[in-house]
Amino acid sequence: MRVLSIISILFILVSLAGAYDVPGPKDVFDWVAYPEVGNPELVNPAGFSFLSSLRLRLGMAASDSAFEGFDRVSIAFPGAGISGWWEDDVSMRKFTLSSSMNVFENIASFGMAYSWFDPTVKASPFSGKNFYTLGMIVRPLDWFSFGLVRKGGMDIPGDIDVEAVYRAGFAVRPLGEDLTIVTNLETGTVLDDYRFSAGLEIRPLEGLAIRADAGEDYLSFGMEAGFGKAGISFGAVSDDDYSYCSSRGDITFTTGPGANLLEPSDIFVRIETSDFDELRQRPFLGSVQPCFTETALLLDRIVSDNTVSGVIVDIKRSSGYLAQAEEIRNLLQRIKQSGKKVYFYVETIGNGGYYLASCGSRIWIHPAGEISFLGLASEAFFLREFLDNVGIYPDFQHIGEYKSASDMLTRSDMSDAQRRAMTALLESFQCELTAGVANGKGLEPAQLRTIIDAGSYTASRAVTAGMVDGICYQDQVEEKVGEELDRDINAISIEAYAASIPADDTWGPDKCIAVVVASGAIMRGESGSSFPFGRVMGSETVCDILSETASQPGVQAIVLRINSPGGDALASTDIHHAVERIRREIPVIVSMGSVAGSGGYYIACGADRIFADRMTLTGSIGIISGKFSFGGLMENLGINIEEVSTGSMASMYSSFRPYTERERERSFDLMEDGYNLFVETVAEGRDMTFEEVDSIGRGRIWSGTDALEIGIIDECGGVVDAVYYAAGLTGMDTDEVPGVRIYPTPSFPGTMEMPGFGVFESLIEFLGSDQLLYLMQPVSIE
Repeated sequence: MRVLSIISILFILVSLAGAYDVPGPKDVFDWVAYPEVGNPELVNPAGFSFLSSLRLRLGMAASDSAFEGFDRVSIAFPGAGISGWWEDDVSMRKFTLSSSMNVFENIASFGMAYSWFDPTVKASPFSGKNFYTLGMIVRPLDWFSFGLVRKGGMDIPGDIDVEAVYRAGFAVRPLGEDLTIVTNLETGTVLDDYRFSAGLEIRPLEGLAIRADAGEDYLSFGMEAGFGKAGISFGAVSDDDYSYCSSRGDITFTTGPGANLLEPSDIFVRIETSDFDELRQRPFLGSVQPCFTETALLLDRIVSDNTVSGVIVDIKRSSGYLAQAEEIRNLLQRIKQSGKKVYFYVETIGNGGYYLASCGSRIWIHPAGEISFLGLASEAFFLREFLDNVGIYPDFQHIGEYKSASDMLTRSDMSDAQRRAMTALLESFQCELTAGVANGKGLEPAQLRTIIDAGSYTASRAVTAGMVDGICYQDQVEEKVGEELDRDINAISIEAYAASIPADDTWGPDKCIAVVVASGAIMRGESGSSFPFGRVMGSETVCDILSETASQPGVQAIVLRINSPGGDALASTDIHHAVERIRREIPVIVSMGSVAGSGGYYIACGADRIFADRMTLTGSIGIISGKFSFGGLMENLGINIEEVSTGSMASMYSSFRPYTERERERSFDLMEDGYNLFVETVAEGRDMTFEEVDSIGRGRIWSGTDALEIGIIDECGGVVDAVYYAAGLTGMDTDEVPGVRIYPTPSFPGTMEMPGFGVFESLIEFLGSDQLLYLMQPVSIE
């Protein structure tokens, strides 16, 4: 169908022909529908919208006799540009200001350029003259582009007036970006003189483009070679006898990377692990810091990048949460399976760090480093006696014997149910850690148990035990790698690697998977920070982002990356409703981060598919409700509280007395309705019965491994797996890394950390309003 459409378009344009010429410099390949191959201000100013970075160009002219020198300079960036041209032989100078506006995410662009000739050059008839150029480009498909241009005329003294020019053109890509076929049609204001031309661009190699163009009275041929952030291009034009006439060239410098003919090889990408943040951050006076999803996608890209020979991972202290370490480890294993090397340098690491490093080809440790692969422990603290001592009564209830989020306030010790759940969780996580290390280091279970029970290891002891392969400082790692490979290596940071990836050159709306990151405790209102939960996932913010993302052209599916212990029941319900509404339009796939429990699971259960890591915390299908009573504290401070009310339950939510028995029963009834809604919602989303959900609910938290077994998730895997699944579900090519857009994006310093509401307001709301909370207990695992 694509080929037939292209043939029809070409046939229509070939039937129209004529001739026209314009004053001033002219691109050798002035393709109206594809102006960004040259200088958009000379061809079609709408082309500025399709530039990906700042671009400086130096233009030069030559003839059959010699190089004539530089005669043009331009600065362009996405949406605008300025250029100047001079011709000393005829004392002429021309300047152009251009701007454009992108419409519908690369589907269309409108542009305008204003050109004027230097009024101080009195020897030229064009002195002080000016004209406007209006342009439009429409790219509704990835293989089709249509352009229109009107270049204004000029009244010149004498009989050499310049008429306005109208130009139209098509460009098609029948085989993708490697082949572009273009056509142009030009006419003047009388519409009785037409000029037709056709050309093509072929990209036989990465960074090399060969171009040709032909009209009634000329032929042109040219090439462009790209070298990352620099390039050189030239084009030669014949006269009407098809003999060489002249040529033009450009030297280009860009701030963003482009295709590279001299593509580097044998690169090692170096990454330093940290407390990976699920959200992008922009510190004050700093650049945007990548989020965990971006790091994961970069590692996935390395798998198929032939220029990269391996990865060096530095673990100085943190390797992120256990689930994040699991995702990074899985991606590094894929890199190894592709035939590349993975090396580790470690300093002071624990369970997660050694689990991650165990997949490496080699591990080197700092001379004063330490490894503590000790097994897992979890501690919980209980505040009941402290609250009693200060006169604060925690009047909380919960449904589900495992729903222990409020136990830290209402109990002085751990309940049997909480102990059972935590023991099962730790055992599940320990199985994953032990299996990973045993497989990675080739250790027998008995050997590994000896290592675990022996305690921490210094560098020398770790070498003796076979836990690491050698000792060195961080600045010696590359030398160690070179010695093993018997060659020098070129190592770059993962930030430099990301900056070297060429911008996408596809047309039309970019088909992509949108990753929406939802991180923090779930509350009503806008995202930000709030006491006592820290980072807050505001329901209004998340719902708005989901709706806006789903409406973006090119977005094929949404991967909702959830990292949340839950929170407000109403806010969770709103986000769940938004997910259900959007998945009627496009698929919504959930990727769970380190934790997606209670309300975090509530918003996930309506998705088309749920991915979780084996060491993700999830479940906690239950509910808590209650309030603090500060009456005792007020009495201790000598403050008397008097109450006047108009109803028997008017002061039910008072922060200065506990519930009455009747109020407590009513609060439990409301909470029971909330629990039933939770269970029914999960049952509907997971195609289960109420009884089935209730039997695995009751507030119990599960590991990702166990969650898969009981059916509350669909697959163990990370955010990259979710992206590839979404791409395959929507028919995108999964043989290549899918295009991904990540939301939200901080637009100014502190965007993601600006308070959603005041500390005092949120404190009162939390402590005194008897909120229904889908909130799991805090879990600390080390």
